[in-house]
Amino acid sequence: MSERQPPIRLLPTTGLKQDLQALHDAAVMHPHGSEDRLLRVALNQMGRIKQGAPSTHPLEYMPSYPDLADCETTYVGADPNTKPSHRIVWRERAPQRPGEPVTREIIALGERANGQAYYMAGQRLGRPVGFTLAELAAQREPIASPSRPRQRSIGSFDTPSMSEPDLQFE
Repeated sequence: MSERQPPIRLLPTTGLKQDLQALHDAAVMHPHGSEDRLLRVALNQMGRIKQGAPSTHPLEYMPSYPDLADCETTYVGADPNTKPSHRIVWRERAPQRPGEPVTREIIALGERANGQAYYMAGQRLGRPVGFTLAELAAQREPIASPSRPRQRSIGSFDTPSMSEPDLQFE
């Protein structure tokens, strides 16, 4: 008996949609060309990712790139006889509640050359080059003291209220 694989939800990001649109536009300009084939291969591979196919390999921290250690990469290319020209960068997220599907978030489809796909993914995830995920998490601590929630109406941004104290910084 084969073990049933848990369901997977595919989550394409806005950035991926832009990547696919640009590739589609290039494919329309060159029907039956390498862009058209690359688009079909990439869409096919994304279908495989949704079905649970493993990545080409997990990513790890490298100081010259944004830290994508929580991501995977899948290679795609228009010509099966040459080294793949593009990378799909994605990450898997565990379900938040029992019974929900695993989510595979596809972050970028970009060129392999000069690590373009990895830089795009890092930018889309808000990760600068040279910082580990742990360092970024430590930097994202709140600066303002949450001692008192501030409530203002939209119109009150023009003139500060005299009854509200300024934010307290630690």
